[in-house]
Amino acid sequence: MQRRAAAAYFAFFLVISVAAYAYIGVAESQRPAVSLDADAELTNESTFTVDGTEYTATNIHMSGGGGGGHGGGGGGSMVADLSWTNESSRYTATLEHNATATYQNDTYRVYTDSNESTVTLEEELNVSALLAEDSSVQNTLATQNGTEYVVYRSNNTQVPLSEWLPEPETVSFTTGDTYPYATDSGTQETTIAEVTADGATLEWFAPRENTIELSEGGNVTLNEQQFFTHFPDHSTVQIVPIQQYDQYQETLDQQDYFHERKNGIWGVSILSGIAAVLMLSMAYLPVRG
Repeated sequence: MQRRAAAAYFAFFLVISVAAYAYIGVAESQRPAVSLDADAELTNESTFTVDGTEYTATNIHMSGGGGGGHGGGGGGSMVADLSWTNESSRYTATLEHNATATYQNDTYRVYTDSNESTVTLEEELNVSALLAEDSSVQNTLATQNGTEYVVYRSNNTQVPLSEWLPEPETVSFTTGDTYPYATDSGTQETTIAEVTADGATLEWFAPRENTIELSEGGNVTLNEQQFFTHFPDHSTVQIVPIQQYDQYQETLDQQDYFHERKNGIWGVSILSGIAAVLMLSMAYLPVRG
C-alpha cells in the first residue's frame, strides 16, 4: 500500500515537472520583443548622416559581465563607438601675462593690458649671444653690489648691463587681431578673442575628430537631435528617435515580467522533479514489521 501511494505521488509530481518544462518551451516563443522604427541600423564601419554630418559606428562588442542585457542577450552589456568629424570645431590657447612665448622663431615676454585690450610682446634679449657678437667687450659680465656690468677689453671700463643692451623690439596686438601662435606642429593662425590681466585667449577653428560610446538604452544627441540606442543583436546597433523611448521602456518592463514568470515556472519544474525523486525513494524504504 505504501509503495502504491508513493508511486502515485511520483507520477503526479513527474507529470507536473514535465508539463512545467514543456510550457517553458512554448512560453519562450511568446517572449516580448523590442520592435522600433530606427533611423539607422548600423554594423561595424557602417555610416549614417544627420543634417549633413556623417557618423560611423565601430567597435560593437559585449562589455563586462553581469546581468542579462535586454538587447543582444545576457552576460554583459552591449556598447559601441560612434565617431564623426566636426569640420569647424573651436580651439583655444592662452598667452599668460609675464610669461614667454615664441613669436617669429624668437622668444618674447608677454604683457597684457585688460583696460586697453592689448597684448604686447617684448623681445627677450640673449645677453650671451650679444656679448659674443661684440668683440670690444668681454664674453662674461662682472657683478658688483648685485648689479651686472659689461667689461670693455681695452681698458676694463665697466658699463651697467641695462645701459649697454639695445632697446628690445616690441610688437602689440589688440582684441580681434590675427596672432601667429607657435605649436609643436607649426604656426597656427589664431584670433585674439579676449584680453584680461592674467593673459590673452586665442581662438581658431579647425576639424576635430569626436567619438562617443553608445550603450543599451543610452541617450545621444547628434547635431542637436536627440536619439537613444538599442542593440538587437551582438553585431548591430540601432539609432532611434527619442520619441520612441516610452515604447521601448514599456517593452523592457514586459520582458522583466516575462522573465520573472518564466523563472517561477522553472522553480515549479525543478521542485516537482525533486519531489518525484523523493517519492520514488520513499517507496523503497524498508517496512518495519
